[in-house]
Amino acid sequence: MMPKEIRAAHPLLDQLARDVPVLLGDKPALLVWGMRDVVFRPNACIPRMRAAFTDLDVVELPRARHFIQEHAPDAIAAAIAKRFP
Repeated sequence: MMPKEIRAAHPLLDQLARDVPVLLGDKPALLVWGMRDVVFRPNACIPRMRAAFTDLDVVELPRARHFIQEHAPDAIAAAIAKRFP
């Protein structure tokens, strides 16, 4: 998404912020985050995810940027396999 599209999606994102914790917050979840992401900054986003999910595993990828699948595919696959055997 481009910044303009993200801003335009604000109503949808607000709705998701309300609905996801209620509907999915108790489900097992995995968050894999590139800690060098300059678009979705970890210090702002990860705490919101922790608050939304009660059963959350967080894997921080210290050298990965926004496109984590390009920067750390093996770590992502390992995290998925470990969380959802």
